Parts: sequence; C-alpha cells; structure tokens
Amino acid sequence: MMKKLLVSVRKLVEFVMMGGSIDSRFTGSNVMQEGTRTHQRLQASRGDNYEKEVYLSIQIQIDDFELHIEGRCDGVYRNEKQVIIEEIKTTARDLNSVTEEDYKTYWAQLKMYAYIYCLKNGLDHITVHMVYAKRENEDEKTFEKHYELRELTMFVEEIAKEYLSFQKQLWKLKQARTESISKLKFPYDTYRTGQRDLAKAVYKTIREEKRVFAKAATGIGKTIATIFPSVISLQEGKQEKIMYLTAKTVTKMVAEDSFRLLIENGLEIKVVTVTAKEKICFQEETICQKEFCPFADGYYDRLKEGIKDILDNERLMDRKIIELYAKKHQLCPFEFSLDLAMFADVVICDYNYFFDPKVRLQRWGDFHKETILLIDEAHNLVDRSREMLSASLSKSVFLQVSREIKGLDRELYLKLKEVNDTLLKWKKELLKTNEFVLDDKPSLLIEVLEEAVEACEQWLLRNPSGMAHQEILEAYFAGQDFLRIAKVYNNRYKTIVTIYKSEVTVKLACMDSSAAIMDSTSKAVATVFFSATLHPLGYFQTVLGGEEHDYYISINTPFHQDQIEVYAKNISTKYQDRQNSIQPIAEAIREVFHSEKGNFLVFFPSYEYLSLVFEAYEKFAVEDSIETLVQQPVMTETERELFLDRFNPDREGTLLAFAVLGGIFSEGIDLKGNRLNGVGIIGVGLPRLSLERNVMKEHFQKQGQNGFDFAYVYPGMNKVQQAGGRLIRSEQDTGFLLLVDDRYFYPKYRELLPPEWQNFKRK
Repeated sequence: MMKKLLVSVRKLVEFVMMGGSIDSRFTGSNVMQEGTRTHQRLQASRGDNYEKEVYLSIQIQIDDFELHIEGRCDGVYRNEKQVIIEEIKTTARDLNSVTEEDYKTYWAQLKMYAYIYCLKNGLDHITVHMVYAKRENEDEKTFEKHYELRELTMFVEEIAKEYLSFQKQLWKLKQARTESISKLKFPYDTYRTGQRDLAKAVYKTIREEKRVFAKAATGIGKTIATIFPSVISLQEGKQEKIMYLTAKTVTKMVAEDSFRLLIENGLEIKVVTVTAKEKICFQEETICQKEFCPFADGYYDRLKEGIKDILDNERLMDRKIIELYAKKHQLCPFEFSLDLAMFADVVICDYNYFFDPKVRLQRWGDFHKETILLIDEAHNLVDRSREMLSASLSKSVFLQVSREIKGLDRELYLKLKEVNDTLLKWKKELLKTNEFVLDDKPSLLIEVLEEAVEACEQWLLRNPSGMAHQEILEAYFAGQDFLRIAKVYNNRYKTIVTIYKSEVTVKLACMDSSAAIMDSTSKAVATVFFSATLHPLGYFQTVLGGEEHDYYISINTPFHQDQIEVYAKNISTKYQDRQNSIQPIAEAIREVFHSEKGNFLVFFPSYEYLSLVFEAYEKFAVEDSIETLVQQPVMTETERELFLDRFNPDREGTLLAFAVLGGIFSEGIDLKGNRLNGVGIIGVGLPRLSLERNVMKEHFQKQGQNGFDFAYVYPGMNKVQQAGGRLIRSEQDTGFLLLVDDRYFYPKYRELLPPEWQNFKRK
C-alpha cells in the first residue's frame, strides 16, 4: 500500500538541514510584519516580467512512499535569455556581514524551488538569486548562482531520501503505537467509584470533538481517567497527539507516572516533558547565544542525530532523560525538548506553552487540528491566562539601559531615552494619583516603543556578545511582550498605570481571557478541562470560554462521610477585624490541634497574616511541646521536599505546619494516610483588595455578572476547596477539617463548599 506524505518545501529542508533563520533569536510579531512589508516592497519593484508568490509542487516516489512537496517561491523572472528563481530573506543584520556560505537551509529551499520549476517547465539549467534585504531601509544584497538540472536532481534525491528515512522511522513508531493501543487495557483491576464515568465522558468528548468541563472530586484518579481514554482515541479518527497541560511540577510528575504505568503495560508511545528553560539550563547564566553557551553553538549540526538517538531508545522522555541525551549530543536541553515535541505523541508541559502568545510552542501550531488538550487543575488557568495575556513595562528598565548604552551607540541611546522620557512626561503631566486606569491602550508610548525595540534588535544582531548585551536584551523582550499584547488589546483590557517614587509601571491588563481561551481551544480536536474544584460551574464556564453546547460532568467524592469531620469557628477574619482576630485564632489552633497526635496543616490567606498569628501562637507550641513548621515566601525545590518530608506517618507527637492558601502546599500534593491528620483553613481565601481586582470587578459587573463574586469570592473559595482537599486522598484516609471565619455561617459561602463539608459542626 502506497503511503502518501505531504510536506512544504520549507519544512522539508528545515528538518533535513536542521538550520535556524537569519534572525532566529528575534522573531516577534513586529519583526514578522516588517518582513512581510519588505517582501511586498521588493516584489512590487521588480518590473513587468516578474511573477511573485509562484506556487510549485511535485510528487516523488521512493519505495512505497509518495512524497508530495509544495511551496511558494518569492518570485520568478522570465525573459528570452534566462529564468531566475528568487528568494527574499529580510534581516536587521549588517548586510556586509552576510556571506554566500551562510544559511544553508535557505539555499536548500531555493534549490528545491529551482528543481521543481526546471522539471515542470522542461529546463536543463536555471539561475537563482538569494536576496537579503534590510527591514528598516531599502538596502539589499543579492547572491547569484547557476545550476544544471542534473546537479539539482542529485541534491533533491538526497534530501528526499534523508527525509523519508526519518519518516519511515516515525511511521514504524506510529504502527507500533496503534498495535499496542489495540491491546491496551486499563492498568488497574477495577475502576474507582466515579472513575469509569469520567473516562467515558472524556472518550465521548474526544469522539464528538467537543469540550468538557469535568468537576471530579479528589480521590477518583482523575489523571489516569483522562489519559487512558485519550490514548485509546489515538487509534481512531484524526486524533494524533495529546497535549497535557498543567501548572505545577508535582502534577507533571503525576502525569508522567500515569504514562509510565501504561508503558509498563505494553503501550508504545513517545512522551516528552517540557521543563522551563531556567530550571533545565546547563549553564550558570541562561544566555542563549553561541558566544556564551557551547550547547547553543552548532546546535543544529548535532540536533538530527540527537533526535534519532532518543526516539530509537526512549519512550518516556522526562527531564532526567532529556538532560542525559542533551549532554551526550551537546544540545541545549530546553530547545531539544521543544524540537522533540514535534515528533512526540504526547507533550506534558505548562499552560503557557499552549496559551501564552509570548512563549507558546509555535512549532506545535501545525498539530492543533489533531491535538487532544487535557487541562489539569483547570481552575488555575483562570488567573494564569489573564497574566499570560497581560504585559507590563517599567520606566527603570529603559532608564538603566539608556545609561549603559549612552557612550556606545548614540542612535540607540536616543530611542531608549525617548521611552523613558515619555513615561516621565506622563508621570509629571497626566497623573494626579499614584494609580490610574485607562480604557484605551497608550498609543504614544507604543509608537516610541516600536522604534526603540527595532533599534534594540538591530544593535543585538550587530553585537551578539557586546557590552550592555543583557540589559538591552531585557529591554528588547520587555518591549516585544508589551507590543505583542498591544496588538490584541480590546474591550476586555484596561491600561493600569502605577507610580511609586521615581518608578512608572504601565500594565496592559487582561480583565477577561475567556475569548482567547475559547479561540485557542477551538483549534484542537477536543478539550478536557478537569479539576476537583470547578464550582460554581457557571463561573468557570464563563471565565474559561465555555459555550452552551459544551459538555459538563460532576462526580462527587468517592469517600465516605465518616472519613472526615468538619468543624467551623465563628471568628471574623475580615481586614478591619484582623488585629482583633489574631489572639482568638491562636487560641483556637491550640484548642483544636494540641489535643491530637499526628501531622497537621493550617492555611492562611497571606504570609503577613500567618506571621502575625504564628507570633501569638508560638508560646503555646513551646508550652505544649508541639513541633512547628512554617512555609517561607521563597523556597527552592529541595526546601519544598524537605518541608513535605517532615510529615512522618509514624509520628508519636504533634507536628503543626503553617502554610499559605493558594501556595505551593495548598494543592497538588499527596500526604496520604497518617502523613496528614487534620487541616485548618483561616479565612475564605479572598484575594487582597487591589486596583486591578476592583477594575476586574467593574468589568464583570458591566457584563451582567456579580462582579465582586467573580473578582474575589469565587477565586477565594476555590483556594479553600483546594487546601481542604489535601486531607482525604484515599479510601483509607481519615481526619478533621477546621474552618475559621464567620462567613462560613452565611448561606452564600456555605453553598460554595463541597457537599460533604456543608453540614459542619460549630466549634
């Protein structure tokens, strides 16, 4: 049976040559738009015998594969004497530094076009022009070469064979995957209560190419119940890939463990975990330039061999495995993981690699139409997506870098100074208060920022390892992010200006990211939003871009009511009552927790409140010989592990740990059995009052929603549910929960608690 493959000229040569673009470090949207304009300008200037954007295609048969190659060359000159194929590449680089030997990938692309054109038009030789053009002016540099059809034929056959060799490897992997899925069984003897229902709902959602909001209580095994039916779906229809999105390292590890279990049960699949660049970088400083990093220098020369090696030998490519092969082949581990993602069946990564316009996997875009999205702990996506779609700019960044560059580059200095001066002028003339909100985006600032970003780009390309490099790079990317968000600014945004002493910060703040989430998820085959705390549904459907025809499933806790005792204490923790609440809360903690043996966690709405109560409580701990543990504002991964290691299941005394709601220990951790015997929650988790939250409240109020609930109450009570969910993690767990706040006695707040908590006892 003939196997047909469709590939563009650009993608074919990029894979075989494994090369980057002339400005690969700087490919922001403004750069791409400038490049398009430059292309159009040059094409318009070429004259009447010039045809632009010429579509070319060819079919090549090798063994049992039929390779269909297509693309558009920038232009073709035709006259009686010769035919010239032209390819235009735009850049901010100094054209004098560009040589004919540079950028083999571009030349390969041009030779492919030349070959196809010769074959289609019966030519035995052809001329090609490689044109490098400046974006900011009309300068251009052209290299001319002449090729015989025989020479081009040998080149194309070699390229096609190498490409097909790798495609055959991928084809075999896909066949092995399909065959293994056909034999795959659920990896446990039985389904937990509610687990089969969730798995069936996920499978139905994928088959019908829909979205589902799955509220599934802690303990049913949500991860495997979403992954297993998704894997089964890969052998059917157009579903080809799975993207598992999560917000925390620990939940990434849970997903990896689920795939590891399936692999141990016979599944042949390629799973790649993408780890943040700052965490996985081999260098002390993360400077992604070949002058600073040996793993970046010559990266593409070694990439192909590294990809083939790891795909031949590994199935679950987690951080440890990727680091191992990256060192073996001297590759940047972060870029290696991104390139591997192109060939994987499953990618496990943070939300931002799909949703954040500043860092999302552009290379993954071609696969959206065949991707299943699994969004773990989807309640976290609400605030995370707003931040992803927002951008800030600080005056101090541009003031500092302008001072650094003043004696090195006069033109760049003036462009950077203009941004600083614009913000300074704004501070002096427009603002009467320290905070200000605008409905519109700051057009004047954007105008001068565009010029500064362009100037930074040109300087960085001319001086890849020069003085002031990092400062200019910081300003460049801050400006790029700001301009990128400015382009999507609409009525769901506000411009928030904050002044503190000499600093001026401008934030393009996304109030409502629902439309962007809906747009992104609509490109996938199916999307599964799942969490134990997607309650109330109406709120989450609204803020996560839900629509009426989306599916929804709610699965209650599989645990028995007698596994948990819930108490509530009527103490006001409202801000105006906070000082008077400190001593009563300290005494309540002593009364409830000191009479018990085991490990306990008490959560507070902020570090400040935690510190005040702990200071009042500490003397009780000393008097009663209670061991204490306090979460710190900043903790390394090692410190977090040490914190959790203190929860000893064989403890004879009492450990009382203090932590923060919404923090690293309030969700995503498993302290099963006697590792956790009780939880206390102080307050109702409402975010601190702020200008941005108040603006958000007004935004939703105008949309016909309860603005205060959307901005404060629902996000706060979600943190409460997450923190309380740390207690009962298995059928064997037991313990008690203490809720401290007078608002728990109000029907509105009580109804936002899980059903098994609502009949609490007054303490």
